[in-house]
Amino acid sequence: MNKTIWLVVAVLVSACGSPTANSQPAPGVPATSASAITSPPSSMEGINGQAHMYGTGADPAIITLGPKVGGQPGWNPYPGKTSMDFELDHGSPVLAPIDMELIGFDNRNAITRVSPGREPMMPFNDLELCFESVSPDWPGMVVCTYHLQTSPLLAAHNVDAACTEVAEWGDTFQAEGHLFYEYNDYTVEETDLSRSCQGLLGRLVERGQLIGFAGSVGDHSMAPFRFKVADGSVNALVTEGDEHLHWVQPGAFFYWKCYSPGVDFPSGVLAYPFECDGYELPSQQRNAEFKYSSGI
Repeated sequence: MNKTIWLVVAVLVSACGSPTANSQPAPGVPATSASAITSPPSSMEGINGQAHMYGTGADPAIITLGPKVGGQPGWNPYPGKTSMDFELDHGSPVLAPIDMELIGFDNRNAITRVSPGREPMMPFNDLELCFESVSPDWPGMVVCTYHLQTSPLLAAHNVDAACTEVAEWGDTFQAEGHLFYEYNDYTVEETDLSRSCQGLLGRLVERGQLIGFAGSVGDHSMAPFRFKVADGSVNALVTEGDEHLHWVQPGAFFYWKCYSPGVDFPSGVLAYPFECDGYELPSQQRNAEFKYSSGI
């Protein structure tokens, strides 16, 4: 980055505020973790080589830490959008960008979604998974991905008739665990309906492992990812939940690299959440019917 960009980033970060007197200590971004608010990685080999896969970024108004603009130039986000889309074909494997633990899910998959003044969208894949980083590079960071077709981390999704798609988006609420939205986060207790999905909450996944399959909203296939980074400053937009978690602009905040076994990842660098540079998952994991068991 040039000095002008770094100056803009510094101003954005300082605007986030400082901890209140009564706030609990919050993990900050380690100085050794490469990001837009620390420094580039020690080696730029293979870094940021897949920017053509970026889709629409997050709404700048929702970003409270680091650069506000990212994603594909000219693709304007809708108000309150917290994620950046990765443009993937329907059913493409979606990979873990970092070592993390599954902490919540929400199955909103539907045959169609009808919105006032718009043509019905069919299908409307909208399974969401939320994770918490277990990597020292990004302590306390939350990672959520949605618009998934399915996931091997929900052992009964599309297996149990009670955990599949509904006729119209919004017909049911099938969620469990810790979930994150624009201005709040909260925990949803287990119900008979959520239990039918057999979500493997607490399961650890390593960087590069399969976490789901890209879904579609009408003709648009993608895998959106959103990240909340833990920082000592207070996020003034939070109305409920952890005020020390900040939405960041994924395409501008992080450095990215293609995953394959044995590839060196500098501290803080995330794996692109899709197969690239010739890497492919084992053949059985490229089938959307693949499921993890609770013992794996």
